[in-house]
Amino acid sequence: MSNSEKGDFYFGISEKKIHICFFEKGKSQFIESLNFEIPDSLNNNLNLKIIINLLKKNIRKIEKDLGFFLNSGNISIQSNSYQSIVFSIKNIFDEKKLDKKVITNLVQAAIQKFYIDEQSLSIIHIIINKYIIDDNVYTSFPNDLKFKKIVLEIEFICLDKNLINKVRNLFNECKINVNKIVSHDYAKKFSNNEKDDTMCMSAYQILSGKNQAEVYLESNIQKKQGIFNKIFNFFD
Repeated sequence: MSNSEKGDFYFGISEKKIHICFFEKGKSQFIESLNFEIPDSLNNNLNLKIIINLLKKNIRKIEKDLGFFLNSGNISIQSNSYQSIVFSIKNIFDEKKLDKKVITNLVQAAIQKFYIDEQSLSIIHIIINKYIIDDNVYTSFPNDLKFKKIVLEIEFICLDKNLINKVRNLFNECKINVNKIVSHDYAKKFSNNEKDDTMCMSAYQILSGKNQAEVYLESNIQKKQGIFNKIFNFFD
């Protein structure tokens, strides 16, 4: 039996330690957790094989404790490469009604422009801070409004691209599918100062919609429509 039928695994990764937590379906607290030290640091490529073996060993341990297989999970990363970058993008139309498609297209255009200018970072979170519509400022989506000019103030939360690739390769070696990656430095801002040594609780909360201004990305490489081709769970 896979974990998707039972609940969700979260991995908290820092320079020195990896935590593994399991959240039972419908529960907001993890029911099982363990952690282990990383020799030296994740940045040391010479340690990668050692870290893979340690991760496999601890995955087998938590699988044995829980009685089912771990095949997917979400990852929370704490890193000095954390950056918050504010980006504005605008468009002018003949009068039309504001809908999902207008926002989706603007966010996609902002992502594409960002990656043209920035080669060393990966976007982990996207937050729409402001909607400026015909010079009126809104902090949440004003559905069905008729307008001519729109400006979005978007905040990109980024981590080092090499680090993200390294983490994905690490879990690929362990046959674990990565569902979502979370920046712990971003997520902890919404944890109401709760203690979060595992880095998993704040990640669980942010993926449960703690920040209503965040939009979520879905990649679809097979359709070859760019790095991100769909924005979802935005207006629900």
